[in-house]
Amino acid sequence: MRLLHRHILGQLIHVFLGVLGVLTVVMIVGGAFQQVSRHGLGVFQTLQILPYIIPSLLPFSIPVAVLLTVCIVYGRMAADQEVTAAKAAGIPVLSLLWPALFLGGLLSAGSLMLTDQAIPWSVGNIRRVVALATEDIVLDMLKTHNELALPQAGMSISVRGVSGHTLQRPIVRFNSAGGTPVTAQAREARLEVDASQGRILLKLTDCHLDIPGRGSIWLAEETRALPLPGGFNRAKPRHMSIETLKRKLRDEELRQQDLEDQRAIQACFHMTTGNFAGWNSDDAISKRSRLSLATHAKLRTEMHSRIAFSSSCFFFVLVGAPLAISQARRQVLTNFLVCFLPIIILYYPIVILCMSRSRSGSLDPAWAMWSGNLLLLLAGAVLVYRCGRH
Repeated sequence: MRLLHRHILGQLIHVFLGVLGVLTVVMIVGGAFQQVSRHGLGVFQTLQILPYIIPSLLPFSIPVAVLLTVCIVYGRMAADQEVTAAKAAGIPVLSLLWPALFLGGLLSAGSLMLTDQAIPWSVGNIRRVVALATEDIVLDMLKTHNELALPQAGMSISVRGVSGHTLQRPIVRFNSAGGTPVTAQAREARLEVDASQGRILLKLTDCHLDIPGRGSIWLAEETRALPLPGGFNRAKPRHMSIETLKRKLRDEELRQQDLEDQRAIQACFHMTTGNFAGWNSDDAISKRSRLSLATHAKLRTEMHSRIAFSSSCFFFVLVGAPLAISQARRQVLTNFLVCFLPIIILYYPIVILCMSRSRSGSLDPAWAMWSGNLLLLLAGAVLVYRCGRH
């Protein structure tokens, strides 16, 4: 029995590696094209980010690859009467599925590790490459035209000259946190790349800030962050590790508690003074509370969806392997489409709908994100039962 399990597992691993390699190469082409079109990268920068694109694509290619693998291996075994021979020898069909279920569980754990550790690492390195490319573009534009407009950040830069990474007599116009237009004139400025955060810093030296209504303020040094293309300045939940998500969830819970305390103090103040007219439920505290709740819902959804989506490898195997045995065909594409089309029609729409509703706070992601896997579990249980009977 152990020899048979090792034989089946060896075939599964051999086919899986080949299928995963092909799918990954195909997805790399699309991923590299997306990064190039989004950030305007050159050939050299594209080659630099290729090693970091692969880990970010593997969690999406692994479930499809393992499903195609079990369709190939078990479909061939059934077509060659190997399953029938095993039954005649007294070996139950469920025993033949153990290597596939073991591989599915192992790949689920590996996919979770990739999404938790590899994707944040790869995104950080891609951000660093994009920051370096953007720095070169900014310097080239300033050297050529002596000015540069950054409308997405509400900022413009004009210089007298550029020497290396140093800007001579720069004038920077931007909006403050309150929306007030500010003009900064400095003796010089220097562009630096913060590799850990993947951002470009503009450090102004001997800077005078002209603020309307407040006059001029002198600062020895002022630092501004330049935006990166493609929204890389914003930290997205899918680019965070689970530990980071948990920490941010705790921060949001503490923020919500503080806001509740502020709301209670405000209510007591209005009740004490009798100023009921100024008691507006749509005040700044309520707006911050709604924003905090929305952020909390998105973070929880990301954490639960990451675990549920990684576990889909096991449930794909649970559905694909017995279905391929029952079909008993050598046509790999037929077996795969018969199994994958219902997944596309039912599984992914359910997962996307539950994810959208969970992010809005309408559903609890702790159970909603597992609804698709529950559907696969029920379908897999029925297929295994039927496969064992016949």
